[in-house]
Amino acid sequence: MRVVLDCNVLVSAARVDGTCREVINRVVLAHEIVLSKPILSEYKAVAERRSQRPFREALTFVISEIERLAVVVEPVNVVFGIRDPDDEVYLATAEAGGATLITGNIRDFTEARYGSVEVWSPRTFLDRTN
Repeated sequence: MRVVLDCNVLVSAARVDGTCREVINRVVLAHEIVLSKPILSEYKAVAERRSQRPFREALTFVISEIERLAVVVEPVNVVFGIRDPDDEVYLATAEAGGATLITGNIRDFTEARYGSVEVWSPRTFLDRTN
């Protein structure tokens, strides 16, 4: 399965040994990560925030592994009409890469599908790929 990982999944994985960390481990071992330059830029910018200082080493490691393993695509030029326009790139990247988006951001991604892109919570991903 091809997946795009929302930044909030990476941050949660770096902070807590729980569902999101399990998602990262499973994706790295058995799935294909799809990434774009704008998403990678956001990952790195978030890692540099002051609030991430206690978790920066773990977060930076996760980002570097994702960058090393991922297939990089150019996001499609389409607008899905979600609440936060800055998050459109996750759907555009998933669309370009034929991937499922994994996100904990239910505020902005309120639908189960946008075009051909399925949106799964971290728990849904674990349940469906077990």
